[in-house]
Amino acid sequence: MTPPITEPSALRPLGDGSRTVALIAPAGAVLPERIKATCALLTRMGYRPQLMNNARARHRYLAGTVEQRLEDFHAAFNLADVTAVWCLRGGYGCAQLVDHIDWQNLPDVPLLGYSDISVLLSAFHARGRRALHAPVATELALLEQADGAIREARGASMASIASVLQNGGGHMETTYVAGPQAPVEGPLIGGNLTTLASVAGTSGALHVPNGAILMLEDVGERLYRLERSFFQLLASLAPSRLSAVCLGSFIDCDTGDSSVEAMVQAWLSPHDVALYHQLPFGHGAHNQAWPVGRMARLAASGLDWAPG
Repeated sequence: MTPPITEPSALRPLGDGSRTVALIAPAGAVLPERIKATCALLTRMGYRPQLMNNARARHRYLAGTVEQRLEDFHAAFNLADVTAVWCLRGGYGCAQLVDHIDWQNLPDVPLLGYSDISVLLSAFHARGRRALHAPVATELALLEQADGAIREARGASMASIASVLQNGGGHMETTYVAGPQAPVEGPLIGGNLTTLASVAGTSGALHVPNGAILMLEDVGERLYRLERSFFQLLASLAPSRLSAVCLGSFIDCDTGDSSVEAMVQAWLSPHDVALYHQLPFGHGAHNQAWPVGRMARLAASGLDWAPG
């Protein structure tokens, strides 16, 4: 049996035990047992998790009403000595919050998460705030339960949070697919494809600076749904603003006789946009953290971002 996690090495940037890690559920409802396990693990690893008051709430499939989730959101960022606000899970619901966030009075604390949290990560980027596309907090339990190569991958994913939170540089391996082969530079944007397509044309739409490198991943979608989402997203953001598209994992996506890469390539072919794939981020065990909005360089040798 694989021994349980007892060392804080994977989460060292969240503090040495003297600072608070706020846990929020801004989207889908979280199973009580997963909340309990996550808090227990963080405590055992030497941290001070602060579960916000409404994190266990349920409203349909959401973690409480909009008002409850907003209350937790604002309270988390205003906790004394809070070092990071970490989302427990994705699902759906973050888009409902964006227009109601009190941005002017929100302390400068980094937000961590991915999947549906992509909406909030982009909103933070648009306002010059720190945001990390990173594993959600409940995936700590998945790390403890795993063994072998899966445990190693999940451990590395959690550990990657360290450098990003400390504004360090980073690297991801890439595989070139199509488009211009010359190296490009631009800010990192993106996240979950289905989520970002769903907010296209709204106040929560993806923030796209010129020359952006668009990072995309997804889970559990058929290829026609991925194509629908990619077409919607691409049409809404003006492809001329992109320097490249990078595909992470597309876990449990039924692509039939085709592939996500081929579909995306077909829609990018009229535009001068490079396409890379097999980057280690998404809903699988390999989910390396990356800093939303940070300037990066993309080439055949990989994706690299400098310390920020």
